[in-house]
Amino acid sequence: MKLLGIRLGVFVAVIIGLALLSFILSDLLGSGRSIFSADDMEVGRVDGTSISYPVFQQQADQQLQLLQAMQGNQGNSEMLGQQVREQIWQRFVRQQVLDRECDRLGLAFTNEELSGYILGNEVHPVVKQLFTNPQTGEFSRDQLVNFLQNLDEGVSPEQKAYWLEVERELRDELAMKKYVTLVTKGLGVTKFENDFRAGLLSNSVDAAYVYKSYDSQPDSLFKVTEAQAKSYYQENRERFKQGDLRDLAYVTFPLTPAEYDFQMAREALEKLIPEFSETADPGAYATQNGDTPYTDRWESPKNLPAGLATWAEENTPEGAVSGVELAGNEYLVGRLVARKALPDSAHAQHILFSYQKYPQERAKELADSILNLVKSGANFAELASQYSDDPGSKEKGGDLGWFAQGVMVPPFNDACFLGKRGDRVVVESQFGVHIVEVLGQKGSSEMVKVAILSQKVEAGNQTYQQVFNQASSFATEVHVARPNWVASLFGAGKDRVVKAENLFDSVAQARSIQKRIANKVEGNLTRVGALENSREMVRWAFEAKPGDVSKVFELGNEFAVALLVRIAPSKDGYATFEAVKSEAQQGALQELKRAALLKQFEAQGTSVDVQALASALGESVKRAQGVTFNGYSFGSEGYEPAAVGVGSSLAVSQLANGVAGNTGVFAIVAEEVHANPTAQEDDIASRQSDLRKRAEYETYESLKSMATIVDRRARFF
Repeated sequence: MKLLGIRLGVFVAVIIGLALLSFILSDLLGSGRSIFSADDMEVGRVDGTSISYPVFQQQADQQLQLLQAMQGNQGNSEMLGQQVREQIWQRFVRQQVLDRECDRLGLAFTNEELSGYILGNEVHPVVKQLFTNPQTGEFSRDQLVNFLQNLDEGVSPEQKAYWLEVERELRDELAMKKYVTLVTKGLGVTKFENDFRAGLLSNSVDAAYVYKSYDSQPDSLFKVTEAQAKSYYQENRERFKQGDLRDLAYVTFPLTPAEYDFQMAREALEKLIPEFSETADPGAYATQNGDTPYTDRWESPKNLPAGLATWAEENTPEGAVSGVELAGNEYLVGRLVARKALPDSAHAQHILFSYQKYPQERAKELADSILNLVKSGANFAELASQYSDDPGSKEKGGDLGWFAQGVMVPPFNDACFLGKRGDRVVVESQFGVHIVEVLGQKGSSEMVKVAILSQKVEAGNQTYQQVFNQASSFATEVHVARPNWVASLFGAGKDRVVKAENLFDSVAQARSIQKRIANKVEGNLTRVGALENSREMVRWAFEAKPGDVSKVFELGNEFAVALLVRIAPSKDGYATFEAVKSEAQQGALQELKRAALLKQFEAQGTSVDVQALASALGESVKRAQGVTFNGYSFGSEGYEPAAVGVGSSLAVSQLANGVAGNTGVFAIVAEEVHANPTAQEDDIASRQSDLRKRAEYETYESLKSMATIVDRRARFF
């Protein structure tokens, strides 16, 4: 008995020791990190080649500093940082995937080939853009050559680094171009293939069919075993190609202004009214002191905010100031700057010299020169067709037709509505320099210019604190503590998730807060659903454990609290079976239903009496009209490529029984076959061209799909 007690004590001690070790390791490994692994700092891996966090971050920092120096932006923009990290990652993947293939095939390119990209007859567009003379808008080869000759000593370190970055991108592009050329040269369309395709498209079929959906079979009739679910998972593994994912539930607490905030905003605006009433330039005052800049343009009083519209329509004199009006979440005070009767619509033609094509001074010179030709009797329409940069009116001789007051940009609008018929003037807008000729004016209405001093109503400090406290109390109330190590031995972790979900739901319901769901959240997402600036929530989700409740996140004009519901881990770029077990079970269930329905259909034999077949299966006869091989949907069943392919190839009275589709099983009988007059046989050259264009895009995507890519950026950024 004593010996038994000793053995039992040792046994219990061993169990407790193992449990403690398990708990410690599970905590260390819970986020995917391993104390035994050398890849703890691995950002990602492509086919066994990894990039570490220090290397990745160094490249990203260098790229960010370079872009900021070249763009004159010294701020460390989070958005720019995300773009740079994405660029570094995509470059790493591209180099691993493409370099491997090029090395395997012996593909290489010389410095002479790269030089041709830069200095050849067809200079790369990026290089052209960098060395375009801003005065003439033309590419300057001399400027490029001079830059390259002085690259080692005559340019700044930032310029040299930027150029080397451009060269690197051009090298990658050249390598990709060579590989794609190799692929496309091996693609072709034979006459047999072309004729076969033309034959498939030459007919359209009117068919009768019987359809029975998989959902018509109750789930209770089938039992999916673990082995069947695993078999489906293995056979359809490509469907589960994904990185680690997270399922979240969350609630939001909008920072909605309270009554106190409205009062404060109104009082702040009222303090400005005396100065606004007396200032000599009300437009500038409204822009400097209000929340909405003044736009110097004529408009109909009815287009003003409701309260101001009524005020401006009542023969209000120039200089008059309105009362305070509330429009949405904004208080407004208007001051009438001017009132004038103007045409309702105008008819004009113009010639545009675009700033995208010409520097400003050059555009003015051209406009003045062409205007002199017009005044000398030259045909306006012919000059517009020859010189105008407005594609919408160029082919019409610059004619813009009739347009209403306020449709055009202010300078252009004023030329057409403040001038008179026959005026020919030069005006500038944000688009460029215009020669405008007023061809006609119609109608007359009272128009106004109103300077509007505005004060937006925003949540103040008091409201901010109240809403934050609401979010904090919610987070505290729904928190479910993690189980201790002893409880974790008996599956308390799973119970905690269920308890946390139920508590989250009940508290949200009790507070009349809508719970939102975000499933399959990827680690590199910059936002969750429509939540602004929610990258921090994504990072939290990839560090938390199921059942954890987040801190309060401040996301734009709202707070949010999240619950991590589920982790869907992956291995080597594929979801694990456990992560997608329910989906695999559903897939296996559908296969069982498909097999059962196929037996039912096949038991009816090959009779073309579809009415009898439908009666035997408890369904009705349906019809699909004009089924062609390149069609999309079949009858009323939607996207069913198997039914389309089989149905379009049937002869009259031919039956295809037991066609397994996406959503059910079909029996199809061709009732009529028609020649398809719209089907035209493509020539082989055009089909080869289409095939090669597809290859240009799909080649790299295909290479990526064959690679094993492990993306762990979410652990670090």
